[in-house]
Amino acid sequence: MNSYFASVEQQANPFLRGRPVGVCAYLSPKGCIIASSREAKAVGIKTGCIVADALKIDPKVVLLENEPAKYRSTTERIFKILAEYTDTLEPYSIDEAFLDLGGWAKNFKEAEIIGLEMANRIKTEVGEWLSASVGVSSTKFLAKFASDIGPKGGLLTITPENLDSLLSGRTLTDAWGIGEAMAARLNFLGVNDLLELKCYDKDKIRRLLGRYGYYLWAGVNGLEVSSVNIGSPAPKSIGHSYCLPKKTTDKKYLSAILFKLCEKAGRRLRDQELEAGHISVYGSYVQGGSISKSFKTAAPMFTTEEIAREALPVLEKAYLTGPVRMLAVSVGRLTAVSGQMSLLENNLSKKDLSRAIDKVNNKYGEYTVIRGAMFGLNDQARDRIGFRKTVVI
Repeated sequence: MNSYFASVEQQANPFLRGRPVGVCAYLSPKGCIIASSREAKAVGIKTGCIVADALKIDPKVVLLENEPAKYRSTTERIFKILAEYTDTLEPYSIDEAFLDLGGWAKNFKEAEIIGLEMANRIKTEVGEWLSASVGVSSTKFLAKFASDIGPKGGLLTITPENLDSLLSGRTLTDAWGIGEAMAARLNFLGVNDLLELKCYDKDKIRRLLGRYGYYLWAGVNGLEVSSVNIGSPAPKSIGHSYCLPKKTTDKKYLSAILFKLCEKAGRRLRDQELEAGHISVYGSYVQGGSISKSFKTAAPMFTTEEIAREALPVLEKAYLTGPVRMLAVSVGRLTAVSGQMSLLENNLSKKDLSRAIDKVNNKYGEYTVIRGAMFGLNDQARDRIGFRKTVVI
């Protein structure tokens, strides 16, 4: 999907169509724009730009705080359309998906027809202002590359016949999985564009850059190194962070915010019926430096209270050297939730209570029922959205 969050906002509000729109994590001057409309990109307001700079570039830009529920519900409608065309669908992110059309399309031409039909159905059934770019090829790597470099709102097919011409002169970072650091390492080896990477000696690149180097070489050579995975990938960790509007050393306020972050992490943990055996707590100061602690927990965590019981003492025991600007909590070592009882407390009834509270909040809206430690924090640490692993289909 192109300019996804901004396009969803323009679809929802016709008065925003044709105007530069930026969707922000926060509307404060230092808030970051996480999605720009086509009109905003045209004047130089791109993803990663901060609010203050965006207003300097174009004072008339419309800046909106993100509404995660709106984007998730739109993605679910889009993915339901895609699922009608194959039984092998991988939701790669909130605005991207891979479809294996083997068995559904006999050749590239039939795959192109299916791709264009899906894009048209998204426009007619989900939103006329939504635009999808379709990439067709024989592998995941090249299909994504095609959708990235192809015409916005159009279709590009990569075949063995046109592969070299599309790779020639193409910047290394245009390929999936190559960032600035990897591009610099490849430059050091004498590889300056994607066609040079394709022609590089595969044994030499594996010897110099390891398994990942071979993965990149195989990708541009049209060799499949990963198949389409059905369903959403299982997370390795679940966490939340929050840049505080009030920079402070007040531990009572900081503890309340940290508790809410534990609740947000706990909600996602319970939604996926997982429990965690590791926790990380992090905080950063305005003037630089941080509070940081990661450790394995003695017992699995499932409820918000269990997560908070491990996280809050880290903050309480910390000697704060200055105002805190950001807090974060993350849980890892995720496994399927067990019915194991504790010798020391009735943990099963607490799990059931947490599930019951979640059901109420799912039905009537977030924070309909809240823990007392979060009272008065409705406008703090609100729901946030990211592009990866945010929709379970």
